[in-house]
Amino acid sequence: MILKIKWRTKKVLFMKVSLPALSIRRRKPPYLVPVNFEEHKCRKECERRLYQALFSQNYYVTPYVQCGRFVINLALIPFRIAIIDEKQARIERLEKTLKKEGWTIIYYDEDELNENLMAVLMKIKKEASSYKQLLS
Repeated sequence: MILKIKWRTKKVLFMKVSLPALSIRRRKPPYLVPVNFEEHKCRKECERRLYQALFSQNYYVTPYVQCGRFVINLALIPFRIAIIDEKQARIERLEKTLKKEGWTIIYYDEDELNENLMAVLMKIKKEASSYKQLLS
């Protein structure tokens, strides 16, 4: 459960008043996904290596998932984790759309994947374990 305080503007007669509002959002439950070995869909070698590393640790990764009009490079659908190339980080609408849909975004850099794959894997494991804790 996520608690947020947002300021809402209400129009009262001829005046606009900003009042704090408490918003309670529950995380969506995990989705069931068929387990398919889709390594052949990875377009880059670094993505393929990350896919293999996650798959070997029993994370079922889906490459190139469509979310609205955007494409997620690698997705852990049950955990709602989107793994996206850092070059796409400049697209603000992508981030807003994914966060609105309940996705957690992890950015990676190709050089970082080639040099230190374990650091990226640790970020992903940390997010996945925090999601497991929220559900239990």
